Amino acid sequence: MGAPSLFAVCSGMVAVALPSGAFAQAMPEPVLPPVTLAFMAAPPARVSHQPPAHLEVGNQVFDGSLSGFRTYLDTQRATNPQLFSQLDPQVRDLESQATAARGVAVAGMVVALVSIVYAVAGQKTCNGPPITDPNITADLQAWGACNSDNGTHIATFMLLGVGSFTLGWIGWYALSPGRSDVLSLVNAHNRISHEPIRLQLGYDPTNRLALGGVSTVF
Repeated sequence: MGAPSLFAVCSGMVAVALPSGAFAQAMPEPVLPPVTLAFMAAPPARVSHQPPAHLEVGNQVFDGSLSGFRTYLDTQRATNPQLFSQLDPQVRDLESQATAARGVAVAGMVVALVSIVYAVAGQKTCNGPPITDPNITADLQAWGACNSDNGTHIATFMLLGVGSFTLGWIGWYALSPGRSDVLSLVNAHNRISHEPIRLQLGYDPTNRLALGGVSTVF
């Protein structure tokens, strides 16, 4: 009994192992879909950083923008009134220009919001005629015309909203003072001041972070 039993057990193990091995050899290699392969082969995303800009005067540092220049100029109101009186009108003009740019952007957003709301809320109420309507043919035509008017209404005011939003931001971009305006202020300052303003690009003195910057004196 011992020998036949051992032979039967070994035969069963071989019989089970052979189909399993054959099945493992028959399984194909997993193939990734093209989208996954393209995603794995794509280069890593590059994050762009806007180099910081600062105005440095002596041991003081201000933001390299119109508001930063205004903050610096206000510190000179009492200590250097002549410098303040010469530069303040130019700064006021640029501030008025920035206010106008913000007004254009806000107006564009308001018109866009009102147009989109009216495109949805200003539709006509179109009710289909019942089957028992004696004038069903004419009423069906009127119902179709009503729905067509609603479609035209929605498209018109949606386009008006998108156009107003786009024009508002284009106007804001065109009217807003840029870096060239700040550089004009810096040049005007350095022509009449014994302590020049240095423009720091690519370095944040508050965080001691350098991004390949440069220091320029005008």
